[in-house]
Amino acid sequence: MPTAERSPQLELLFVNGHIRRSVEDREPVQALGLRGGRVVARGSTADLRALAAPTTGIVDLDGRSILPAFTDSHTHFHRGAVLRHLYLDFAAIGPRSIADVLTAVRDRASGLPPGAWLQGDSLSPGRLVEGRLPDRRELDGAAGDRPVLLRGIGKHVVAANSAALAAAGIDRATADPPGGRIERDDAGEPTGVLHERAKLRLDTSHPQTAVPAVARSERHDALRAGVRELHRLGITTIHEMVRTPEEAEDLAALHATGELDLRVRIFYRVHEAPLSLDWLVGLGIRRGLGNDWFRILGIKISVDGWCIFRNAAVYEGYLGEAENVGIMRIEPAELAASVRRANEHGLGIAIHAVGARAVDAALDAFDAAGPHLAGPHRLEHAHLDLEPRQLDRIRSLGLVLSSQPGFLPAYRADWARSLAPERMDRIMPLADAHRRGIPLLLNSDFPSGPLGPLAAIHAAVSRDGGEGHTIGPDQAISREVAWSGFTTVPARTAGERHLGSLAVGNRADLIVFEKDPLDERTDLASLSVAGTMLDGRFVYGMDGVAA
Repeated sequence: MPTAERSPQLELLFVNGHIRRSVEDREPVQALGLRGGRVVARGSTADLRALAAPTTGIVDLDGRSILPAFTDSHTHFHRGAVLRHLYLDFAAIGPRSIADVLTAVRDRASGLPPGAWLQGDSLSPGRLVEGRLPDRRELDGAAGDRPVLLRGIGKHVVAANSAALAAAGIDRATADPPGGRIERDDAGEPTGVLHERAKLRLDTSHPQTAVPAVARSERHDALRAGVRELHRLGITTIHEMVRTPEEAEDLAALHATGELDLRVRIFYRVHEAPLSLDWLVGLGIRRGLGNDWFRILGIKISVDGWCIFRNAAVYEGYLGEAENVGIMRIEPAELAASVRRANEHGLGIAIHAVGARAVDAALDAFDAAGPHLAGPHRLEHAHLDLEPRQLDRIRSLGLVLSSQPGFLPAYRADWARSLAPERMDRIMPLADAHRRGIPLLLNSDFPSGPLGPLAAIHAAVSRDGGEGHTIGPDQAISREVAWSGFTTVPARTAGERHLGSLAVGNRADLIVFEKDPLDERTDLASLSVAGTMLDGRFVYGMDGVAA
């Protein structure tokens, strides 16, 4: 007999398929009935056809599979969409040398009005043969006297030319700020390469940034294009790490006009940002405020930098720089006070901590906060030099570990320049965390990492670092565990029982695949999304289906 609401009137019916309620479902059904954007019936093709009305749309899956849609639970989607739409995207350009970077800068400069800023993103020194970013004089030669600002992956490092440095008021007399470093030449002059908080007024999150704002219309166009890409990848929900009021306002504005077609969950960045914890508390912002489409989850705080730039806070120095143990971007006392206050006022907390030294600071702060009132709280990244004692502590504190397996193939070459092989094999200990019962949130950290849950799941299962390299094979997890990190775990940790599963009564956010992704014979590396449905409507693929 079918599982169904009492006497459902079906608007859409899928038949002759292989339909799983969730990744844990061991008894797939053939048919699924929808009404009002929700699942209202599950069962055999014969049983559900008996519930169809003359007006019911029927989709013959012809053996295709259906699973719940993906949630990407850590994105900087707004920033990533804008950079892809307006800036030089070095992840797509793929330069191999500084000469390649300068060629891209020179070509872009030739098409810009005089004095207009030239910006780029997702540049990695580890992917250039010189092993460094271009300096200000090289950028001056490529772009003349216009300001040039090229951001490294994750915005942890920037390369600026002389005009950009001058606009920001950065010169040889500028001291390194706490939590930042200005690279200097032998004469003591800034090279234009700025680490972490040394970006100062060249960080768009800075209240007095020197970088001009992007027009609202251009930002909205970028977001519309970005949402279409998410749908192509099977993503219908994101957890967005918001840096500025404009980012949240843009997403809310598109939601209000019905143009967003995306479920957005917000974490406000309250350190190194114009937004403040005091402001959120004063407004009465709490976890859960909002609706099915736009909801607040909490705040984000970053403790350290990123290891590919040798800025993650570690106990053991980097290759060739034994004295370099990374950068702490916030003092432990300030971190602990912020975590305690946010927790007391009902805000979820996500802490960026990449290296083991930063992880200890984050765990100390979570521990000192007392009972987690708006949890489960989240530890973001935590993938470098993590030890068993720290994993045990993550578990005992009831935290969720948020990790990015797509980094494994994306940044193996970068890590290899900074870490000994035995440290690389300890990166991202997903299997050890899972064995301890720590919930695993898997996500992209886009644009710091590549979009695409299928590729990330493949990396988590295979530990494939690309070009024939495997990173820590003993830390591989099953495809079921990896898949749940993009579906059921984000729904559960966000307290959203109506998402992440296709149980009767839940929202009809789903993906259609040509093959069963959870069958070990299915090659995840070549699998693609055949159709994505959001709230009972196809937003990608399955052409001609009326929903």
